Amino acid sequence: MNLKTYLLIATLLMPIQAHAIKNIPIAPMEEFSGLSRTAILDKRMAAVKESIFNEMQPYYSPSSSVFQIEDGLPWISAYEVTCYGKGIKGPSRESFAILNPPILYYPLMAMYNFSENYGCSEVDYLLVNRLTYNESQKRITAHIDYTSFYKKNKLFYKIHLSDTNARDLGYNYVYAPLAENIRFKSADNISTDIVPTRGFYHRGSSCGEPGGCNNYSPYQPELEFYITALPAEIKFKLWKYQPLKKEDNADITYRLIFE
Repeated sequence: MNLKTYLLIATLLMPIQAHAIKNIPIAPMEEFSGLSRTAILDKRMAAVKESIFNEMQPYYSPSSSVFQIEDGLPWISAYEVTCYGKGIKGPSRESFAILNPPILYYPLMAMYNFSENYGCSEVDYLLVNRLTYNESQKRITAHIDYTSFYKKNKLFYKIHLSDTNARDLGYNYVYAPLAENIRFKSADNISTDIVPTRGFYHRGSSCGEPGGCNNYSPYQPELEFYITALPAEIKFKLWKYQPLKKEDNADITYRLIFE
């Protein structure tokens, strides 16, 4: 093949390849405290309907195993949990995942209590700030600005991932074939074996309010890790049914990139 022919073919293929990658809009957090279970599930169903999963799962309904939430309870505040370790005022931490179904895995905002160290900022949330979908490869890619977090807080803090979106959308098993510049806390983790997804929302006491709040559970050591250098990345293979081996083709793949 001569150079002229090669360039012609490449030019013809470029729009097809570009079209295969979609930019996914990211919804802002909302305050959920005091809302009914029905109101929150309605928001979730609307979010899925407006997402890439509308075509993949046209008969979607929120999983009762994931959404064990109760009417009218407070929800943990994104700002107050990262700044003071607890609190319910302002946009709710869990609303980010509920309103953004394609973010299959993301760092759970931890009880950092940054008010005692370097002050509080939205960079402490470690929210996904860019999201794409490669339709031909069935791959979602999520980007997080960890550089700003590191510059502010001077350390690579421990990260715990939430898998509630993956589980709610029916991806019941996960394996991470790639973990670059990542050190998992536990020797047994998602990079060593296929594990089930287990995240859910329910009434808990971690917000510090009498009577508790709707929040995330459970503690999953296999999803805890430290970043050792930037950029860092975890690649996930997700299946709806338990695969026979790690090498089996995934139903969908997900890349989480810390930049």
